Amino acid sequence: MFLNLRFERLLTLFTINILLLTIMTNHAIAPALASPSPTSNSSIDSTLSLSPFTSPTQKEKHNLTSTFEITDEIKALIDEHVDKNKTNAAMVIGLVDPNGTQFYGHGKMSNSSNAAVDRNTVFAIGSITKVFTTTLLADMVNKGVVNLEDPIEKYLPSDVTVPQYNGHKITIEDLATHTSGLPEFPDNYCPDVDSTKTGMVDSVQYRKDLFDCTKNYTFDQLYQGLSNTTIQREPGTKVEYSTFGTGLLGHILALKSNMSSFDELLKHRILDVLGMNGTSFILSDSQKSRLAVGHINGTELPSLNMSNPIAPGGALYSTASDMLKFLSANIGLIKTKLDGAMQESHLIRYSTDFSLPNNLQTPDKNDNTGVYIGLGWFVTTNFGHEVVWHNGATVGGYNAYMAFNPTTERGIVILCSADIADINITTISFSQNDELSSLIWGLLNQ
Repeated sequence: MFLNLRFERLLTLFTINILLLTIMTNHAIAPALASPSPTSNSSIDSTLSLSPFTSPTQKEKHNLTSTFEITDEIKALIDEHVDKNKTNAAMVIGLVDPNGTQFYGHGKMSNSSNAAVDRNTVFAIGSITKVFTTTLLADMVNKGVVNLEDPIEKYLPSDVTVPQYNGHKITIEDLATHTSGLPEFPDNYCPDVDSTKTGMVDSVQYRKDLFDCTKNYTFDQLYQGLSNTTIQREPGTKVEYSTFGTGLLGHILALKSNMSSFDELLKHRILDVLGMNGTSFILSDSQKSRLAVGHINGTELPSLNMSNPIAPGGALYSTASDMLKFLSANIGLIKTKLDGAMQESHLIRYSTDFSLPNNLQTPDKNDNTGVYIGLGWFVTTNFGHEVVWHNGATVGGYNAYMAFNPTTERGIVILCSADIADINITTISFSQNDELSSLIWGLLNQ
């Protein structure tokens, strides 16, 4: 998940950090549902078709022990999360399985708009961006454009010094699996805006200062930051979350594509293929009109456009509708030319030793459950069922969660326009201590 700037470190200081696991569930599929009244800040939407752009895979239905639907209980808990702390924020939940999609939203888009959020409302998705970058990698590997085993120095200018450890070089796979040894962010990434020095991480002004700093970070600075980095262990031996590494990976992919930018590459190879027309790095006028404004402590924050070198690690905006298209393709409910790349990105490559995004540590519950990593995706499994997931948060006042169970063919996305200091949905996968998280986790696994 991505936390602009020292974001991921930043939110470590907060209250909880950013990325994790499973997500929610949304609304029961019903043939006829009344529309909410014009004064309501909740929206309900159920759809029987999986996708407007490709036909769904016809698969035998599983005999599940529970109905996969957004129940009144779940909706009430969502409403409570949004309303109880007067955050002025909003949440949208989307759910997909072989029967179709469901959506539920609560809250309004901004202080100046009383419109209720819905499946087409735009949110920042933070570090969930990383799995788009690694899916793009898997696709380019399949096309023979890059190789996972190649040292990254092969793809960078000759005057860039890439750190090594006792002769062991960082590979493309190391960047995609957070095993490169690179830190969360380069040391030269906004060094003057350091929350450990200012102690103002929850300040609106601090966030604005961070925005001003990060947007000016250049590729030359990225190269300098890489050249000045010393890694402390052999690459490929330990998972340690690095937005720096994912940003560098996206840059390498853009260089090999001969396209003008990573934005263009991602749009051409993934977003256009899946019909994700509401997803982008830079907001269009249409998207701005549908944006749920981010909040911290109930105060609205300005929109953030991250610098290009770091954008592949966490700068995407999207909608619940688009995110369910992405999940549908990953689950296999729809067939596209990305099928092979997506399936390969899910494959377990390393144990995380219970290390989670943002380098959080989850306790070993001694229930034979392990946390692993594929290409970008985190995988929680007991070697019977597995949940594939990622989450994200930004200093712009958003957090998000996305997960799917390939066995039950169930997927969930939750988008929230509040900082994790106010509402935190990123910890569903490893902490089912509250009622909402327990319900969501149960729906994914039953």
